Amino acid sequence: MSFANPLGLLLLAAAAPLLAMYFLKVRRKRVRVPSLLLWSGLIENQRRASPWDRFRRHDLLWLQLLALILLALALAKPSVPGRKLLGKSVVWVVDGSASMGAEAPRPSRFSAARDLVLAELRQLGTGDEGMVLLAGPEPRVVASFTRDKDRLGSAVRELENSEAAASLGEAVDLAVALTRNRPERTIVVVTDGSDRSLDAAMARHPGLRIEAVGRPQPNVAITAVDLRRSPTQDLESELFVTLRRFGGEEATVGLEVTLDGELIATESVLVPADRPVARVFRELGRTGGLVRVHVETGDALSADDDAVAWLEPPRRRRVVCIACTPLTARALATDPRFDVSVLGAFTEEHGADLLIFESAEVPASPGAPFLALGPSRLGADVAPPEVEWPRITEWKRAHPVLRFVEPGGLHVTKARPAANDWQPLLESDQGPLVTTGVLGGHRGVVLHFRPLDSDLPLRVAYPLLLLNTAGWLTGDEARADRRTVAAGEPLVRSGWGDEGAEVELQRPDGSSLRVPIRDGVARFGGLEQVGVYKLLGPDGRQERIAANLVNERESDLTVVAHAAVGEIATMQASAPGRLPLSRPLLGLVALVLLAEWWLFQRTYRE
Repeated sequence: MSFANPLGLLLLAAAAPLLAMYFLKVRRKRVRVPSLLLWSGLIENQRRASPWDRFRRHDLLWLQLLALILLALALAKPSVPGRKLLGKSVVWVVDGSASMGAEAPRPSRFSAARDLVLAELRQLGTGDEGMVLLAGPEPRVVASFTRDKDRLGSAVRELENSEAAASLGEAVDLAVALTRNRPERTIVVVTDGSDRSLDAAMARHPGLRIEAVGRPQPNVAITAVDLRRSPTQDLESELFVTLRRFGGEEATVGLEVTLDGELIATESVLVPADRPVARVFRELGRTGGLVRVHVETGDALSADDDAVAWLEPPRRRRVVCIACTPLTARALATDPRFDVSVLGAFTEEHGADLLIFESAEVPASPGAPFLALGPSRLGADVAPPEVEWPRITEWKRAHPVLRFVEPGGLHVTKARPAANDWQPLLESDQGPLVTTGVLGGHRGVVLHFRPLDSDLPLRVAYPLLLLNTAGWLTGDEARADRRTVAAGEPLVRSGWGDEGAEVELQRPDGSSLRVPIRDGVARFGGLEQVGVYKLLGPDGRQERIAANLVNERESDLTVVAHAAVGEIATMQASAPGRLPLSRPLLGLVALVLLAEWWLFQRTYRE
């Protein structure tokens, strides 16, 4: 036995005054009697008796001493080794996806999820503990394990759902990992069932309790928005918008397109049920700016009624050729999008939108997107040994670089197939011949053979390959795609400053986040809001980024009910520890005092 508060034993000193009370002479009441004959013998026996006889006759004294000893021990907080019983551990995984913001029911599904968790919090026992996780683009613990119901309740009331897709599977995996050693583990997933990754999580972790919230509701959504260069006019762009109605019957909605706040197109669109409908908008102008698409639907979910995209102002891109042959330079100069100049050697002050290296070394920091034709060195990597007559085996037909290019009959006499981990676009039996990747923070395409070591310059495919690559690396769509992302995707930017410098991300709601540059890269988590973000870096550098929901899974407001698979996993509800004895001792004190009162009432008062 050990004592957590040994000073509590000092209460035993109170036994001294308690004993002294029984030695004090009792003043008796004077009473007149007719004779002392019968009293004389009794008085003589009292004088001869031992003083301890008085204590033997007082049972109340022993009961009071026992109560005092037990109370002193209780105050000393004794404990003994043993197994300590533990309470339940409950984890609530709350779905924070965009569909949870639907007003079905009002005010939202997410509000219904919060109310459900708060109701279950009030049912926790005294020894039970709880934890709350929010399943957004990245799972997040908003309240770690605690028995403080007020703290858990405050965390739940402050929860807000995102305007992006969520990964319930990752959140459940995190909850299981955090409760692996917890007794009577219970994991409750509160969701509308829009995330199909929950099915796989239920198979991995049987015994999850699924609480479905919300009601099914028809919904019209923007499921795709895209800006692309016009196929007929090089300096014009086209806007593609796809609408879809999930559930219900066909409906007519109003569609508006604005450029930097000015209305440029409006129309009524009949959207059939459960079938996409596309619209194309041309003549967007040549000023560039932020294109915003709005659908007036009045349905339950507003996050998918708006989408934004960047329209780059059309301009001629400056292409600098390093040691290029006249054939390569002339092939590019035929396109009005490009202003081509030829340099004999690379210089850092090139001011180019695109660099083309032909049979030359590519520096580790080119300073712009680049196309390398048979380079002798790629950054720090020396070109691998030459191979002869590689045979084309496959290529990525859907990639923009190989659009309208048929390389199947291409003959290459000598090549240096890629030895790095770049993405292959054109494969041969001896290794990749065309790859794409990032060098020094800039995207590049590499032909791992010299054009003159093949019959490529004799084919129409050669100018097509050059123009496709130049358009993909420098075109409006390339920059617009980089600045338009799906909500929930992480944001990564390289080349924004020195190591340790801070980059600030301003969100659409006005809040901001700062992160330091690590290994040359600024990394932000998933963009949880729909709208326009602003990125601010050192030396005044800035960039605006558009985030859209455009997610059919989130726009489909069908409520999917998941039945729990298997029994809820439990563990032994005890653990090695020390068993406190203070409460049992206080209970004994109460029983002794009750016995002392009963004895006093029954015996001494009579």
